[in-house]
Amino acid sequence: MDSSNYSGFELIFDRLARRWLGFTCPIQFELVRPPRRVVKEEEGVTYVVQGDYEIAFRTILRFANCGELPVRARLFGENSQKVVVRDAGGRPAALSGYTQGRSEILDADGGVIFEGRYYDTRTYQALTGDDSLSPTGIRICGHWINGFGRGRYAGHAFSLGVHLTQEGEPVFRGDARWQID
Repeated sequence: MDSSNYSGFELIFDRLARRWLGFTCPIQFELVRPPRRVVKEEEGVTYVVQGDYEIAFRTILRFANCGELPVRARLFGENSQKVVVRDAGGRPAALSGYTQGRSEILDADGGVIFEGRYYDTRTYQALTGDDSLSPTGIRICGHWINGFGRGRYAGHAFSLGVHLTQEGEPVFRGDARWQID
């Protein structure tokens, strides 16, 4: 087969006759456009709400059977909500919540190859106890991306799951597990 007219991704799918692919890869987020943080009180409970932001990451998908595919992801935060968990003395002890948004997976040329949604479950950050809600220690997040193929990749789906951590650095990082059907 002449592979000169195929991208690495298309060639991998041709070789596997549309069977699913699973792989792992490292992820480190980049902040593209920061969120607007709003702290609000409702019935004696404090919430932190964020939206209208963009984060991204680049990685290389390494397939067990052949080749690599460099990709970039763009994540558009639409709805991030966290509750301030208080200790017995009423001081802010932690933020706990979730995030939802839109996702795009792009190839090396910047073309969208998958589009879908992302979800952060159980985002958790310990707080120092001050009214400024200052973070301390490790921040954790269960991160999920799901989507469907676009253009030449229509008819395929992808899923990503990763346990992200952040400590002493401005970004989350972790080793993701992907699957493409």
